[in-house]
Amino acid sequence: MARITSMFAALALTLSLAGCGGGGDSGVLFDVGVLVNGQPLPSRALPGAVTDVDLGVGQSVELDATEPVVWTFTIGNSPLFASGTTVITNGVAIMQTDLSPSRVVIDTGIAGPLLLPIEVTLTATSTIDAAQVATVFLQIG
Repeated sequence: MARITSMFAALALTLSLAGCGGGGDSGVLFDVGVLVNGQPLPSRALPGAVTDVDLGVGQSVELDATEPVVWTFTIGNSPLFASGTTVITNGVAIMQTDLSPSRVVIDTGIAGPLLLPIEVTLTATSTIDAAQVATVFLQIG
């Protein structure tokens, strides 16, 4: 009987350790949800992959990571821009606003004669595990 109890205890320990993993204390895989004009895309942005999103001028996109992240943004091959910044390029105003350590919104609007498409790259790097990086590539057109 003691042997059976020991086997069950070992099995329970093995199963509990199998649930441990990277991407945060909750064991949930790090990813980023994408909403365009408030409507969620069917798939989420995953670490190590690039998620392509088409966005019309005047639309907004909200990104919501499953854990705190460091957001980086570039437009075309430009340097990074930060929260609260409005960048006007090719007739489009692109505004980026941090909502929380895991959520950010990009709003777009017409600012002059349009020259489309415009490419915006958003990268979310986990603050829990810096090896977890998800990239969203916006094409504004």
